[in-house]
Formats: sequence, structure tokens, C-alpha cells
Amino acid sequence: MGDILIRNVPEATVARLKARAKRNGRSLQAEALAALQAEGPHSRTAFLNEVARLREQGQWDFDVDAALAGLREDRAR
Repeated sequence: MGDILIRNVPEATVARLKARAKRNGRSLQAEALAALQAEGPHSRTAFLNEVARLREQGQWDFDVDAALAGLREDRAR
């Protein structure tokens, strides 16, 4: 496994990450790793990028925006 050292992280960012770590019962390092892993291949951003790529190739006709709107409406009930 590799190591990462991030310098000059704004204090507000560190404070938010520490608070999130406390809420989740994890160390700061474990919370930072979880945040990095959340942006992996199954993240929302990765999914939307893949959908855009498939749309450009004409291989996707599913309206993601409409589906997300429907999910939001359902959750609001």
C-alpha cells in the first residue's frame, strides 16, 4: 500500500473532516481514506461520466436527470 502526505490543507477542511470522522466513529486517517475511496469507480461522478460517454456513442437513451428527479420526489414523500 502507498502513503499520501497532503500539505497546506485549509483548517476549515481539516475541521470538517475531523467532525465527519467523529460522527462515523473513525480516525481522521480512516475518514480521509474513506473519502478518497468514495470517489472510486462507483462514485456518482464516475457514473455520470460513463453515462455521458455512452450517450455520445449512442448507446444510452435513459434520461438520468428525469430518473434522479423522480427519486428526489419519491424521497420527499
